[in-house]
Amino acid sequence: MKAVNIFQRLALLGSVLLLSALFGGCIFTPRDPDPPSSGTSISYLPRTEPRNVWENLQLSLDNNDSFGWEENLHSEFTYIADAEAENQFPGAFVGWDLAKELTFITNFYSSGVSNLAKMRNDDFNMPEPVGDEVRWEGVIYYIKVTNDADGSETRYRASAIITFRLQGNFWYVFRWEDQVGESDPDSGQILPTMGVLRGTFGSN
Repeated sequence: MKAVNIFQRLALLGSVLLLSALFGGCIFTPRDPDPPSSGTSISYLPRTEPRNVWENLQLSLDNNDSFGWEENLHSEFTYIADAEAENQFPGAFVGWDLAKELTFITNFYSSGVSNLAKMRNDDFNMPEPVGDEVRWEGVIYYIKVTNDADGSETRYRASAIITFRLQGNFWYVFRWEDQVGESDPDSGQILPTMGVLRGTFGSN
């Protein structure tokens, strides 16, 4: 008699599991994973054209995301500083390659700052690529850096020559050459280039 009860219970349990699988999904189906602890994901643009790559650097700055900066730089990236930054940080920019650039951006983002960037002027005419390379001359970028600790602000605005290169199926910033600081749109004061920012954080 007891054996019959055991079989009846097993049959009932099997029916419950079958009905759950048919109507409510498997009871052992894993739940959706929690979102990353780092916060909201950043919607970077596909690196299928140079303008997207440049926009991605702006997104990286706005979100202090060093991964986004690295992903949009060519493996043979080179930075050339303007004369003012060279004079302020003598010797700092010799052989500035991808490794030095990543050291800079990591140090900068981890220093406790918030950034607001506009990586090109509205009237800039973006040249179309010819082959696997394109050169942007005279693009003007603007970055406002806010110290999270005391709220102080530092602004950078400059014209630069940016060369993009196609590697495989994706575009990257291949060469960044700062030319000269540009005037602040609000005060008219000549602002420094990102060379000064790189010199400040490049070897910390």
